[in-house]
Amino acid sequence: MVIDMRTPSGDVAVEAELIAVATEASEILGRRIQPPGAHSSDVAKRLLAQLWDETVAALPGVTDHVDIQRTTALLARIRAAEADLAAADAASSATHLRMAAQAIARLHGARGVDDLLSRAAEAMSAMGFDRALVSTTEGQRWQLHTMFVVDDKPWADAILAAGRESSPTLDGHLVESDIVQRARPGLVFDVQHNPRVVRPLVEMTHCSSYAVAPLTMNGAVVGLVHGDYYFQRREADATARAMLAVFAAGLGHALAGASLLDGVTALRSGFDRLTGSATTVACHPEGPALSARELDVVELLAAGRANRQIARDLAISEATVKTHITHILRKLGAANRAEAVAYWLRGSAAR
Repeated sequence: MVIDMRTPSGDVAVEAELIAVATEASEILGRRIQPPGAHSSDVAKRLLAQLWDETVAALPGVTDHVDIQRTTALLARIRAAEADLAAADAASSATHLRMAAQAIARLHGARGVDDLLSRAAEAMSAMGFDRALVSTTEGQRWQLHTMFVVDDKPWADAILAAGRESSPTLDGHLVESDIVQRARPGLVFDVQHNPRVVRPLVEMTHCSSYAVAPLTMNGAVVGLVHGDYYFQRREADATARAMLAVFAAGLGHALAGASLLDGVTALRSGFDRLTGSATTVACHPEGPALSARELDVVELLAAGRANRQIARDLAISEATVKTHITHILRKLGAANRAEAVAYWLRGSAAR
């Protein structure tokens, strides 16, 4: 019987002690117990619990005084190893939180949403990821924004181009659809054979596993962040997922501020155009009036709501929201949403 014991990442002293426990248990229990060789604290904990139960069960059958001493000493060593493992886990958790905080700190100084998302992918390297992908989502649309590969920008650009060309959609067929729907981070394994991944993307990346977390703003999922350990040749794990979730939460807060900054900039630009234009709502109150529902929509646009949020607030479909926005842009003579809000606010003030 072979028992596989996998160690946690980090503390070398704890790893050495776990190897010693495995070796001692192999001799006493008469089984080959494979020493630690990877990075999983949970597996190590389960093995220690299993060794404890088997050693306790074997104790009544031990009659030799020396063997009794060795067996009881092993029990004490197992308990000590469990305590060391718990302490190492606590220290590791604190370290990973600091790494996530350092990654979030790298976002400071971003000028608007585009700059923020562009910085985010590289910032994720502070958490130990070799590659990182930042994307935006809206409805079923999944748009890749920025890809980062440690010391290999050409490859990052090629991966990004391949992903964009494949035009992935979140229609339920991809793992990312579940991440967005549930608004919870996840891990994806056996990527090269997984039918629920973007095939052109994974073939170019040669990825074996990755962590992914939803990017939320004002309670709605607006993007995704991915990370893996390609060059380190190790699998994404629960620690990677947890760090990515913390980072995504920080990025979401930063995104809200960046969106506000973009909105203010757009409004200022819109007001400047209004001041020098003779074809504005204020100057042409006789233009087509907005309907009651269109007024509801533009008010929510002014509040910074995304299409999905507007649909939820007004109990209508996203397609209907888009139709209303199209009518609003046409009636106000605006080129985009921000400009429409600026025109509407200007017209409201004039009235």
